[in-house]
Amino acid sequence: MFLLFAALQAAAFPGVPADWRTRPINAGEWSWRSGPDTSEAVFSDSRGPQLVIRCTRSTRRVSFSRTGAVPGAPIRIATTSSDRLLTGSMVLASDPLLDAISFSRGRLWVDVQGTLPLVLRSAAEPARSIEDCRS
Repeated sequence: MFLLFAALQAAAFPGVPADWRTRPINAGEWSWRSGPDTSEAVFSDSRGPQLVIRCTRSTRRVSFSRTGAVPGAPIRIATTSSDRLLTGSMVLASDPLLDAISFSRGRLWVDVQGTLPLVLRSAAEPARSIEDCRS
């Protein structure tokens, strides 16, 4: 049963293309905002927010949400040192994927089934939200 699920998931959600590091970076800007129990890095383009990386301090968890994605859809995040498919949109603040995002060399890939992939420049705002969850 597990092997069948893994095969179906791989077929429905292919890996990151080998050339993603040479694709153009999406136009847009990162911003950061803080609330009483949250810290958020938001990537926005001319259409509005496209990706939110949110730290919830009380639970020490970081969540990812992509505009237009079906809630709970798997999300693939690739950095220069990591490639991971998250079956949930949330990870613990200690997850090594967050270090890979913070220290990626220039760009990261974010893909959620049913949306166009994002190739984003690395920035201080995601690292700030991640660090807020670890403090």
